[in-house]
Amino acid sequence: MQCKTIPFINNAILVPIRPKLNTTLLTNIPCDQCLCSALRNSLILAINCYANSTCELFTQYPRTYQYQSSSNSRIYFPQSILPNASNPCCMSNTTLLLQKLQNAANPMINVTITQPRCLLIDNNGSLVTIEQISNGQSYFDRLDPQTLTLLEHIPINAMVANIGHYQDKFYIGINNNNTISVFKKGQTNNSLVYLTNINGGATPMKGVRDIIFLNNGSTMVVASADNNCIYYYAVVNDTYYPLINYTTVNYNTPHGLFPLNDSFYYVAAWSIPSIYSYKYNTQSANWTQSLFATAPAPSAYGAHIFVDDCNRRWFTVYGYGIRIYDANGASLGNWSIGGGYFDALLLDNYVLILSNSANSKLTRIDPQVTCD
Repeated sequence: MQCKTIPFINNAILVPIRPKLNTTLLTNIPCDQCLCSALRNSLILAINCYANSTCELFTQYPRTYQYQSSSNSRIYFPQSILPNASNPCCMSNTTLLLQKLQNAANPMINVTITQPRCLLIDNNGSLVTIEQISNGQSYFDRLDPQTLTLLEHIPINAMVANIGHYQDKFYIGINNNNTISVFKKGQTNNSLVYLTNINGGATPMKGVRDIIFLNNGSTMVVASADNNCIYYYAVVNDTYYPLINYTTVNYNTPHGLFPLNDSFYYVAAWSIPSIYSYKYNTQSANWTQSLFATAPAPSAYGAHIFVDDCNRRWFTVYGYGIRIYDANGASLGNWSIGGGYFDALLLDNYVLILSNSANSKLTRIDPQVTCD
């Protein structure tokens, strides 16, 4: 029997940047078993073998990616096919990109969704948002990201505030009881399966506004706006989320969250529209906070932030529109598109989707940029 040499990279993992891929995550399985399974499936191009007996399977490569350092982890390429060189930036000229978005703003796609909040893409490639309705039933909505056609309209708890997502689970912040409800997609259309509720223990969360995941989904970070706290939870399984700790921040209303990597993330502050960075200090086992940028007037209410393939920070300001910064916090451009914009999501080729909770609409803008 002829042995097969499989290329690998030690102490690293493959991290997709754009597009975000639908990978398969297998838990409680040793790396060698995962590798054996992959060798029997010619569609699997790469495997992240993590130190915690978890592996992640890739059947396609992202256009933009990075190799991230990860102790005792390994990337395997079972078909001996390595990804093409990462293409980290499609359009570096921010002024030109904003011009293309502005010129494409008419025509564009607008649909009516009652008070839409956070935006995300789920495992099936669908656009997901929630409707925040204060005096009645709220809804979980799935839409086609190309046409904004409504695919599912599922009633959920009243007074929802935000939605997070990891793998096949959805995490919905509930305002009236200050908890996070965890759901899975149901087997039938227009259905969710309730899993559990997460609370803040002795110091309860108050006004959950965003949720992100670090460390291969084993750590959940929660922004709690009304008591100015950030909570850290361990993700043990679908129903068990013990609180690790929480910190009280020295500014008001932490709101949107964005993870840059497992040791660095951003927080958008609502009351005084600012962005703060958090870097993990391995020696002290604490997060170090720094002010990254403060939006100048006229601005009101910092909602959410994301980082694009050119390493630009897009800051959605509820009372203004979009402000864009470089990695050092210097302004690169602004787009005053009016009030009420709560979240923004960038798809391939810089297609921009916006939620406007004040005007109850979702907007899709295609600048006609091709990134190959």
